[in-house]
Amino acid sequence: MPGVRSGCAQGRQRAPRHGLADAPRARAAWLSSGGRGGAAGLGCGAGQWSRALAAEGATVVGLDLSEAQLAAAARARGAARYPLVQGAAEQLPFAADSFDLVFCDFGGLRGAPPHLAVPQAARVLGRGGRLVFNVASPWFEACYDEAASRVTTTLRQDYFGLNTIAEGDGATSCQLTYGDWVRVLRGAGLVIGDLIEPRPEPGTPNGYNETDPPDWARRWPAELLWVTHKP
Repeated sequence: MPGVRSGCAQGRQRAPRHGLADAPRARAAWLSSGGRGGAAGLGCGAGQWSRALAAEGATVVGLDLSEAQLAAAARARGAARYPLVQGAAEQLPFAADSFDLVFCDFGGLRGAPPHLAVPQAARVLGRGGRLVFNVASPWFEACYDEAASRVTTTLRQDYFGLNTIAEGDGATSCQLTYGDWVRVLRGAGLVIGDLIEPRPEPGTPNGYNETDPPDWARRWPAELLWVTHKP
């Protein structure tokens, strides 16, 4: 896609991570399906959001590339027996116009090249359907101290050179600038409705990453929650 880094370069090593462990559950309101077409979780992991939506009565499909994650999601489903599918976000095994909602929380749009995965998400959405996803903020990535394995108040990486982060075990995550995210989303025919920078309550712990100071995410955005729809 012109004007957007089309691939993910060799990245730096980091332990795998996900969204803020104790972010307010109000985030679930943004994921309310409410339509007959149902919802697809890209990179569903152990299925916590898929289970939450299924419990609210939504028709949910969980997708993940990892057999281990799908097995964990299957064990955790309980009474919510929604289907689980193995597949990649950049080549979704679903027909066009299949869903009212595509969502992920540090899932498929973290590990797959966005210039490939976002058009796939747009393809499987019906008209009026929403793509809602949460990714790391460039601020968070740019302030990550490799030697100390923590996020600090000092810029450590070039904003325009973040590209891909190698997370170990062959996993990678892609990081775009704000402008590149806008171009990728618009290029896929999606309308950006909101960009939310979740701010945790005072004293909220982050169970996935160490930050210095501990209240780093109260002062700078650690995450970006994009809310888009297909016109």
